[in-house]
Amino acid sequence: MDRIQQMEVFIQVLESGSFTKAAEALNMPRSTVSTVIQTLENRLGVQLLHRTTRKLTPTQDGLRYLDTASQIVQKFNASERMFHTAPHQVQGRLRIDMPSRIARRIVIPALPDFLSRYPKINIELSMKDRLVDLVAEGVDCVIRVGELSDSELICKKLGDLAIIYCASPAYLAEFGMPANIEALSQHHLIHYAIQMPAQQASLAYHSDGETVSVPMQSRVTVDNAEAYIASAIAGIGIIEIPKYDVQHLLENNTLQEVLPDYQPNPIPLSFLYPSRKNLSLRVNVFQEWISQLLAEACLISEKTQVRHRRSH
Repeated sequence: MDRIQQMEVFIQVLESGSFTKAAEALNMPRSTVSTVIQTLENRLGVQLLHRTTRKLTPTQDGLRYLDTASQIVQKFNASERMFHTAPHQVQGRLRIDMPSRIARRIVIPALPDFLSRYPKINIELSMKDRLVDLVAEGVDCVIRVGELSDSELICKKLGDLAIIYCASPAYLAEFGMPANIEALSQHHLIHYAIQMPAQQASLAYHSDGETVSVPMQSRVTVDNAEAYIASAIAGIGIIEIPKYDVQHLLENNTLQEVLPDYQPNPIPLSFLYPSRKNLSLRVNVFQEWISQLLAEACLISEKTQVRHRRSH
């Protein structure tokens, strides 16, 4: 058994939660599965699994190896598919959910290119500014902005979004331009919350390698990106937002940047799908296409990371 196959066995053990179930899924003896894991641990010189009579769970070293192994196996399988599947053979319905602003400003204008490359894929695109249950709602993949809670979803980090503070000229004329970060406590924040009721309103920024949070007053909370920007234009308060989302408003002076010398924490942009097992080729080609699209749009940094988020 080669190393790729050993990695696949290790991944299946964690997917199944036991040697017995993994052996059934892989159609091999349980003793073979156990031997493969022991061989891996001996070769790597670390313990990969916590073994109890009830269940198997990954150690910290096991989680790190899972990240690496999953990337290698997925890239290996993708490379093989390249030589066996032509674009016209990728077909079927692809259900995607993403933030409305990214869809309207970046993805939809470029969608004809994707459709011409893969003429047998039919896109169903939803733009809900809320958390979507992929399994319950039958969604193949989602793009999400912000830190993610642990889940069984597989997460590929596409990059980081540059964030700025901004407000309308009318608001700044009434309340003044903040001279420093401490002055923000005397200003009004428009609060954005995916779920209501919202948590305490605050702005966060980097200082000497640490994240500092400044509590702020907030009289308006919204759960929609369009309403968030509209509230800022109306002069209600300051917003913290990806720069690409308001670049055109900065250029025509509808909004003005606030405290440009202070760098808010960048926000991760992630691509998520339900399972690493039997990844749909439709999802795979869309993920590759949109990663390139967002990089070319200068929406994200060029570096990408891959991470697997599991509750444990």
